[in-house]
Amino acid sequence: MGGAIQVANSFIYEINQIDTNNQYLVCYTKISLANLDKTLFSNQFKFVLFESSPARLSSRFKTIKKLNETEKYFKPDLVFTLFGPSYWQPKTKHIMGFADGWVYNPNSIAFSKLNFINKIKRQILSKIKIYFLKKNITHYILETDDAKKKFSKYLDIELSKISVVSNTYNGVFNNVVREKNTVMNNNSFKLLTLSAFYPNKNLEIINDVIQFIPEELDVKFYLTLPDNIFNRKFIKSDKIINLGVQHIKDCPQLLYSCDVMFLPTLLETFSASYPEAMVMNKPILTSNYSFARSICGDAAEYFNPLSAEDIAKKIINLLGNSKRLNELADLGRKKVMSFPSSKDRAIKYLSIFDQILKK
Repeated sequence: MGGAIQVANSFIYEINQIDTNNQYLVCYTKISLANLDKTLFSNQFKFVLFESSPARLSSRFKTIKKLNETEKYFKPDLVFTLFGPSYWQPKTKHIMGFADGWVYNPNSIAFSKLNFINKIKRQILSKIKIYFLKKNITHYILETDDAKKKFSKYLDIELSKISVVSNTYNGVFNNVVREKNTVMNNNSFKLLTLSAFYPNKNLEIINDVIQFIPEELDVKFYLTLPDNIFNRKFIKSDKIINLGVQHIKDCPQLLYSCDVMFLPTLLETFSASYPEAMVMNKPILTSNYSFARSICGDAAEYFNPLSAEDIAKKIINLLGNSKRLNELADLGRKKVMSFPSSKDRAIKYLSIFDQILKK
């Protein structure tokens, strides 16, 4: 879900453009690659559609049986799970990516946002994930050095078994955009959050933030959530607008149309929203936590994500401050040069695969 789907689409389309002798079999669900155009792929690719992920307990036995049959048919030299755990053990070498910060940050403030039942569920789920993460995995791929160290220490996994491949922005953000989104084409100060709804994203704080913004200030928050979740979680206000779930190809236009990328998150491994905003020349307003600072550095304005008043104060300070907004955008444009392109990321993945196979 969420960012994982973006990375999956990006990776698969990028390796289609890289000249190799590899043969690929892509196992996917309608949700994971809903808009995949298989006609664009070479004959090096085969695709197998699954009804559900093996993570779903109700259909896990059926899915694993099909995965076993698929592996027996294709005889892969290596299996790559983009973001694990896969809840399935192939018979060959298995490389697993991982990006669930809940698992190796048990003391994160994000847990305070969960009620008692959900906190227990999250803790049980983390233990289940750890069990499968440590079960016959050849090699792991994390997204930052910080995540690698925490993951290694908390799960007691050797650092030599973990590689780092930084997340980045999708190649679609290289497309030139010149027209604003019609809904966002207004004179308000527009803050955009491109995100699915997760507890760690802390999006509901927006309900409180608008209470500290004077009515005469034309500030609008734009979200990209399913309507049923938006209607249930957010108060009715002309300052909070839902754009609905978006396809990745439409996201560059949304960023082009906003004034600031806003992300009040409490827990991340890596959020692609940061480099996406940078490459689209947009200032970043986000949480004052180490994971955000390690990615953004000076290219962001930071706030206390647990204080609606502090968030509102930072928004009001930026409102009309074109000098600071331009400075943040310039710093972001320089910072994004340190991130790999989506093609570079795909090449690095393939390089790790080759290294593991040679061993």
